[in-house]
Amino acid sequence: MSHLQKALLLVCTFFALAFGATMARAEIVVITGVNNLGTDNVLLNSSTGVSTVTGTFGPANAQVNFTSASGSGLLDANPSGQATISGGTGNDLMTQLTFGLASGDSFTRAVFNINASTDGSVVAHVEGINISGGFFEDAFLVDADGQNFFTIDSINGQFITSISLMAINGATIDDLRQVRLGGLGGLAFNVLPEPTTALLMAVGLAGIAGIGRRCRSAQ
Repeated sequence: MSHLQKALLLVCTFFALAFGATMARAEIVVITGVNNLGTDNVLLNSSTGVSTVTGTFGPANAQVNFTSASGSGLLDANPSGQATISGGTGNDLMTQLTFGLASGDSFTRAVFNINASTDGSVVAHVEGINISGGFFEDAFLVDADGQNFFTIDSINGQFITSISLMAINGATIDDLRQVRLGGLGGLAFNVLPEPTTALLMAVGLAGIAGIGRRCRSAQ
C-alpha cells in the first residue's frame, strides 16, 4: 500500500470515528436569552378561538402548528407587534402549549418569549430524532415580567420535531410570543466536539502529518 493510500485510509477512518462519536452523544440545550442566528420569525395567521393556530417560517414557508391541552383548548393568534399566541374564549390563561411543523419535518433551533402571568417554572418537553429515549426535558424558572426569552438548540445532530411547554409550580402563561425557528430539515447549529471526538481529531491529524513528513523524506 502506498503512502498516499495509507493517508486516505487514515483520513476516512478518522472521520468515521469522529462523526460517529459525535452523533452517539446527542444533546439538547436550553439557554436563557436569545440566539437568533440562522432563524426566521414564525409569521402567524390571525386566528380567534381555534384549536390549531398556524404560521409559516423561512424561505420554504414551512407550516408551524400551535395547540394547547389547557383551558378550553382554543387559541387566539395576533400576528401584529410581537406576534402572540394566547388562550381563546376570553383570553384564558394557559398551562400547556405545543408547537411543531405540520409536515412532520424537523428544525434545530427555537427562540421564544414566554409572557407569564404568575411566577413559577416551565418544563420544556422536546421530541425529535436522534434524542436519547426519544425526548428531552428541562425545567426553567419564569416570572411575571413578560420577558422570559429562551433558546432551545440541538447541538450534536438532533432533529427537533415538536416542543411542548408545561407550566408548573404556580406558573401560568398569558401568551407565547416572538417565536423564531431555524434549521429546517435538520441543518444543525454549533456542533460541539465531545472530548472523545477531540482526541480522535488530534490523533488523526497527527497521523496525517507524520505520513506527510515520511512522504517528503522519501522523495
